[in-house]
Amino acid sequence: MPRLQNPKTDRLSWDEMFMNLALLTSQRTACRYHECGAVFVDANKRIISIGYNGPTEGDYHCTEVGCAKIDGDPMTGEIKRCRGAHGEMNAIVNCQDTTRLRGATLYSATLPCYDCMKVLNNAGIKEIIYFEEYERIKDGIKETEKENESHELAKSRGINLRKYDGPIYIIKKHQ
Repeated sequence: MPRLQNPKTDRLSWDEMFMNLALLTSQRTACRYHECGAVFVDANKRIISIGYNGPTEGDYHCTEVGCAKIDGDPMTGEIKRCRGAHGEMNAIVNCQDTTRLRGATLYSATLPCYDCMKVLNNAGIKEIIYFEEYERIKDGIKETEKENESHELAKSRGINLRKYDGPIYIIKKHQ
């Protein structure tokens, strides 16, 4: 039997593959300010679920009518709370069996906000690998503020947080 001639000698690591998938998924986002994709993976490196942030079903897309926190309600102009569900939440909703999340790893384009971190803790996530820090948009202005509570909660509950510092292979459309 002849030997195959294959010049390929290396391949993506698991972290490279799953983080790049999270970043690619984040480009489906309908939010004008946060592109977040989330990929849940089990201990056997099998994808459990994927999600990205966007409005709840049937609601306005921020890319079409503006951000509720900055531009206000499209009918009244009144500043309101964010219409979006975060990528982590949508990935949990997309998961057909949430018991599979216990002990899983989350790859996320953005460190989960405090509210998402509480849900991830309850779901039993053991590790979160993130690309960049999350900064909450203040109501009515484009300023942001860092949320330290996510780091504190993860530490107190034994959730391993790790900032991804590997290569990025996707091309961002909006650069």
